[in-house]
Amino acid sequence: MAAEAITILLALKRHGRMGRYSLSSITGISEGVVRRVLNELREQGAIRVMKGGAELTSKGEEILSAMLSNAGIVIINEDEELAKVFNCGCKRCYALVTRRSFDESDVVRLRDIAIKNGADAVLFLRYDCSQNKFLILRLGTYFEDMYKDLGERLRGLVMNIKCDDSVMIVCGSTNYQLIKSIMGVLGNVL
Repeated sequence: MAAEAITILLALKRHGRMGRYSLSSITGISEGVVRRVLNELREQGAIRVMKGGAELTSKGEEILSAMLSNAGIVIINEDEELAKVFNCGCKRCYALVTRRSFDESDVVRLRDIAIKNGADAVLFLRYDCSQNKFLILRLGTYFEDMYKDLGERLRGLVMNIKCDDSVMIVCGSTNYQLIKSIMGVLGNVL
């Protein structure tokens, strides 16, 4: 349930109160699964269900924070503009910071895991404090040098980043596929 729950909790955090039809549409999770996950989240006190849909509770914020932390995610933000990096026509993109380190020699394997789990495109970066830039792994060039307008946008999405933190940009069709891809990658970081 972790990927489904994280996807639904992130959607509620970003969009506010929503019904299961809207959640299904936004997340890409079937309505039946949304209903099951909402019931489980309600039983945990993570959401409150009322007229107009479900909304995140303060306990839900704590649960989401703990789930992200357990997955190794320090910061995660959705931003469709990042799709310009890939020219993929992707509808959704996430930028995330993790303290887990992506090894350059492992980037191709991790990319394959992301794609297998439903992502259309993925990019792995490491924050280089000495240059105050994001190094694109395997390319040996800086993100800001290739995508000047998106460099500041990325910096805004991953504020409070620390030296040598790893960054992942992942884009695709549905939020659920992207969260599954992220969880698959982070679960396989050596």
